[in-house]
Amino acid sequence: MNVWIIEPRDPLIVRDGRPFDSTPGARSISLDFPFPSTTTGGVRTRDGLGTDGRFQKSEVPRVKQLRVHGPLPVELDTASGEISEWLIPKPADALLLGDTDDAQADLKQLVPLERPPGTATNLPDGLSLVGLQQPDPRKPNGRAPCYWRWNVFQKWLLNQLSGQIKLDSLGHDGPAREVRTHVSINEQYQTAEEGRLFQTRGLEFTHMMKVHKLSYAQRLGIAVATDAPNLREGFAPLGSERRLMCWRQSARSLPACPTEIRESLLRDRHCRIVLLTPACFFRGYLPSWILSQRHGVTPSLKAVAVNRPQVVSGWDFEIGKPKPTRRLAPAGSVLFIELKGEDNAIRKWIEAIWMHCISDGEQDQRDGFGLAVLGIWDGKLRSMEVSS
Repeated sequence: MNVWIIEPRDPLIVRDGRPFDSTPGARSISLDFPFPSTTTGGVRTRDGLGTDGRFQKSEVPRVKQLRVHGPLPVELDTASGEISEWLIPKPADALLLGDTDDAQADLKQLVPLERPPGTATNLPDGLSLVGLQQPDPRKPNGRAPCYWRWNVFQKWLLNQLSGQIKLDSLGHDGPAREVRTHVSINEQYQTAEEGRLFQTRGLEFTHMMKVHKLSYAQRLGIAVATDAPNLREGFAPLGSERRLMCWRQSARSLPACPTEIRESLLRDRHCRIVLLTPACFFRGYLPSWILSQRHGVTPSLKAVAVNRPQVVSGWDFEIGKPKPTRRLAPAGSVLFIELKGEDNAIRKWIEAIWMHCISDGEQDQRDGFGLAVLGIWDGKLRSMEVSS
């Protein structure tokens, strides 16, 4: 697969589904980051263009088979525009505690816990609670970054990151919100229509590393990996209001699986699966496809760390109707998995899962939902300490 960079020239708007019409005071509000269906639709549309620059509807069956992994936010080199750092959604098993006014926080890991005797839970049989082993009265830090840089996130996958840490060393919140106020113009007199004001709130793909210092502005972009054979570099629209994006191929590849993670899975027969993009599971937060026997390996789910679901819909271009609304397990969700199989089988299983999509539906996998990586877990349930 080739990695492509999508760098917005204008603020990107990915609509959140709220009505937006000619009503005075209307607001078009963007999501924090596009769903895989948005960027995948852009890739397939661009791959199916004819010589006249129009999408050929006859290409729909073919382009629906194209695989797209992503999207992931990336930092771009100021001079070359190449990917300088991958950005990863904050994992759900990471908790940053401390005063919001502080520039650093105490990083704690949420782990699967043994259920104390005499307690009950509404979790399905066989699933353990996930939380802190020891009680901590501090509140979560309100300035915790939404995205971690890959070099930091890799340490988290290897269980090499904990304790006091500077928040800006972890990452940042990604694209900034940009608000534009518009006015309706009378065609005849070329004057503003009284009371006809509306707003658009888009994503400006720039991160200010220091406030009010343009020289410290960090270029951001969107990266996808795809097997689409006919993509072309250049400017093309994406998202609501057809805002222009610069499409170009990257020389980078998706990050490879570290050797330490492979060795840990072979030794412990347990792992964490972390979602980099939202996943669509038929049973809500409980996966099915990833738990089926594959490559001679039988996985079983032991615990799940998941935040509130995300809701996605869209428009089906092939049948000309809205897609059904679905709930997704959000990016950052963590699955704690036990593996049963021979060493060679587990090696093949790792190759099949690392930086591949694990949603339950085959089309959702092709669309980029459920892009996943693996992390270390020893498989042990920790004792829950209860404060008196």
